[in-house]
Amino acid sequence: MNYNLKGTNLSITSEIREYLERKIGSLDKLLSDTDAARADIELEFLKDEEKMYRAEAMLHDPHTKVPMRAEARGTTLHEAIDMVAGELFSELSRAKKKRVHLLRRGAGHVKDIIRGFRDRF
Repeated sequence: MNYNLKGTNLSITSEIREYLERKIGSLDKLLSDTDAARADIELEFLKDEEKMYRAEAMLHDPHTKVPMRAEARGTTLHEAIDMVAGELFSELSRAKKKRVHLLRRGAGHVKDIIRGFRDRF
């Protein structure tokens, strides 16, 4: 998966980059084509709010028509990244279950058609 990482009001250190890649990299098992997938991630430090860090992710999968988006705020940057990764994981798993369900349903219809032809002869 390709990453596009942007930091607003904070500098992106190698530790933050590695942590983010580890969390977002765990989503690869739910993607059908990991080489073509792209993630745009923005990390932001908010000065005037109680929850001081914001993480936003847009995941572009070539097999889904609409990109998946997740946004979370946390008191620490790691907390915000964890919440965003959790939201993306639930969206991707829901999309995968839907895709598998439609595939199995279509295969069931094909089997019914084949059974109908077999009974006629």
